[in-house]
Amino acid sequence: MNVSVIVILLSLGMIGLISIPVFAQEVDDLDYEIRGGTILNFEIDSKTTSLIISLDARARGELTITLPRYLIDAKSGSDDVDFDIFVSGFHLNSYDEVSTPFERTVTILFKRSNSELIITGTYVFSQLPDTPVTQPQSIDGMIQSELKMEIPDGNAKLLIYSDTTWSGALQSSSFDYTDVDGQNDDSVIFGCESSLGRQGVFGAKIKKLTQDGFLKIVVIQNQKIVSQAATTEEFGEILINGNCESGVSSAPGGGGCLIATATYGSEMAPQVQQLRELRDNTLLKSESGKNFMNSFNGMYYSFSPVIADLERENPLFKETVKLFITPMISSLSLLNYVDMDSEESVLGYGISLIVLNLAMYVGIPASVIIGIKKKF
Repeated sequence: MNVSVIVILLSLGMIGLISIPVFAQEVDDLDYEIRGGTILNFEIDSKTTSLIISLDARARGELTITLPRYLIDAKSGSDDVDFDIFVSGFHLNSYDEVSTPFERTVTILFKRSNSELIITGTYVFSQLPDTPVTQPQSIDGMIQSELKMEIPDGNAKLLIYSDTTWSGALQSSSFDYTDVDGQNDDSVIFGCESSLGRQGVFGAKIKKLTQDGFLKIVVIQNQKIVSQAATTEEFGEILINGNCESGVSSAPGGGGCLIATATYGSEMAPQVQQLRELRDNTLLKSESGKNFMNSFNGMYYSFSPVIADLERENPLFKETVKLFITPMISSLSLLNYVDMDSEESVLGYGISLIVLNLAMYVGIPASVIIGIKKKF
């Protein structure tokens, strides 16, 4: 074979290599956690709109991987649809997923014999953007979008923006303490309304469960930002509270007994049920009782969320509060043995009960103090 033929063959070979379409491209820096194996490499296949994951599975395990939407996504129109996930060629029927406007995090189970995972979407980008999209830069835009959405009357919305895991609690004058936890962005619609004579209040405390990352929480109501705060500190914690937007509640009695619920551990506790029944079945049956509850709520909900929070954080303080309020709740039980079927009886028994509690909480301690002073 002469030199010219060799040159021609080599040239054709080089042209053939160059002309073969390149559908696959390796990808680095994907955020993931794996148990039971190690990741060998990631590869994007633009022809099949797939992310190919090679792994060394040493045991039965799971992979949790965050897929940026600018890299791979699965949509039908503007709506998210499920990825098609294949484990060593077999289609995975179900998987766990957490979605945000910027990314989708999936958890995939695998066995020891598996060596390849394929996540197929509806589109992929073979080139990563020069300037990756970051959530903190876009939060303001997302908040403005949320402000344009309708929220049912009397409700507010807690918006949580984060790139990590978080946990905390939420409560308001319209409902009792509830736990909230999650990962990345989330939102919670909750009751938060004012009634005649009472300003509705709310409080939220959420902690970032990792050293890295950011956390921002915002409460909106009636197309307004009511309160907001953010942190990037290690295991940073955010506490916000505020007044609900004005409105009229259909139930003058309002929300739950926050302090009693925190003291006795549950809204189903007998003491809490007793207070609720007294309010709903007795006081709210009369005009004077309604007026009293509206005035009382205006004062009570100005401080009760703070007291309830302190009780949950400090067991000793909780026991002190229990010791303090138990005599009052016991005195209220006396109303179960009398007839309160008229405005006069409600006023009469109500004033008598107030006098009794003043005697217990003011008169007796004052008498003891005066006696001690006289003795010494």
